[in-house]
Amino acid sequence: MNQDDLAERQTDDELPLVIGIDLGGTQIRTAVLQGGRLLSRISLLCGENATPERIIPRMFQAVEQALQSAGVTLQQIAGIGIGAPGPLNSHAGIVYCPPNLPGWENVPLRALFSDHFERPTYLENDANVAALAESLFGAGRGSDEIVYLTVSTGIGGGIISNGKIIEGIRGTAGELGHMTIDLHGERCNCGNIGCLEALASGTAMARQANRAIASGQGEELLAYAFQQQKEAKNSAESIDAHLHVNASMVAKAAQAGIPLAKEIIAQAARALGFGLVNVIHIFNPEVIILGGGVTQMGEMLLAPARHIVETRTMQIPKESARIVMAELGSDVGLIGAGALHYYHQSGRG
Repeated sequence: MNQDDLAERQTDDELPLVIGIDLGGTQIRTAVLQGGRLLSRISLLCGENATPERIIPRMFQAVEQALQSAGVTLQQIAGIGIGAPGPLNSHAGIVYCPPNLPGWENVPLRALFSDHFERPTYLENDANVAALAESLFGAGRGSDEIVYLTVSTGIGGGIISNGKIIEGIRGTAGELGHMTIDLHGERCNCGNIGCLEALASGTAMARQANRAIASGQGEELLAYAFQQQKEAKNSAESIDAHLHVNASMVAKAAQAGIPLAKEIIAQAARALGFGLVNVIHIFNPEVIILGGGVTQMGEMLLAPARHIVETRTMQIPKESARIVMAELGSDVGLIGAGALHYYHQSGRG
């Protein structure tokens, strides 16, 4: 199957059946797919002590359940794709040492699956998988120069140039969340200072809110959060006396007009805007696709970011770049994992 064939057939029923696996820090999601269409969807919790010895058998189990739910056999499956947290090496099929998967060190995940199921198996960074899904079946259809940026608990990225996933020499390219935005900013979990992730992720917003509350500067935000929790639980006795404010609560408080929450989101939006400027200057993309739960904050996050892009970006690359929202929602990881088979069969992988 070449690229032209895939472009013509990516929305019809001629594409072969595949299995997509989305491995996260808390759950394993598996599906049988035909193109961008899910025929089944299975979710299993990783549970405590999510070592390879515990999780890989659960991944095998999830595949079997997805097949059964879709009413198909393994013999009808053309290939298996796995999206996993980095760092990893997609060429070697090895997961190195993901921060959210303790005990996973140099795990030959692709070989384990190809040996167990005797099907062509592909492994890719979860952000690259999402970029591939959006490029083939979502907001990037018809474009060959795409940058996908997911803003969630952390910030990740995937880059597609001339229709190919950019992976780098060790498979770790596209760590857009770890570009430096503030030379004197927060220390990031990666060890760097002032990363985009440390300034604009959901975790960063929550950290700023709770720090302000701890210092006595966030009384109004804390009162609002307590009130929201009380209404949700409908019982004053069940209120958590040590409430931890998350990014979703910050967004609701900002919508309610609480100044601290509005400023936290404004700061994150500015950082995101500078990150987008860097992306445009470095990659000169046709489309930047924004995904992840934090982008659901909408215009109070995106409008200030776009203003930074408009005022800080060189004219020629700015004119070429469209900034759009992702289309595939929470299924993007599953769709992209399954699409790895089509991608490699097209000769691009």
